Amino acid sequence: MEPNLGSYLQNQIKQAQQIELQLEQTASQKYQLEIKVKELEKTLKELNEIPDGTDIYRNTGVVMYKVLEKKKLIDELEEQKELSEIRIKTYERQQKSLEDKYKELEESLRKSYEQQQKK
Repeated sequence: MEPNLGSYLQNQIKQAQQIELQLEQTASQKYQLEIKVKELEKTLKELNEIPDGTDIYRNTGVVMYKVLEKKKLIDELEEQKELSEIRIKTYERQQKSLEDKYKELEESLRKSYEQQQKK
């Protein structure tokens, strides 16, 4: 029975490591989106302060082109911001779920370890 318990514990440890990795990736992706939202907010603020009729240029890769409709650009950027905020909330839920799984696994590992120490 001891070898099975050892492999069980090893499996749980591997699962915990995988969850830790997923948590790191989720946090990183969420952080990148938060930065994008802040940049979009700053850009939208600047665009809203620019007087109508002022030439506006948009950078796409290495090409810069003149924006013909300021309103259309603002709408696009607001949509990007909303979508990013939705994705951030999704990452937050995913992060919470992973943290809960990790805590459960940690508790299970602790109990298994304690039981093995009593033998």
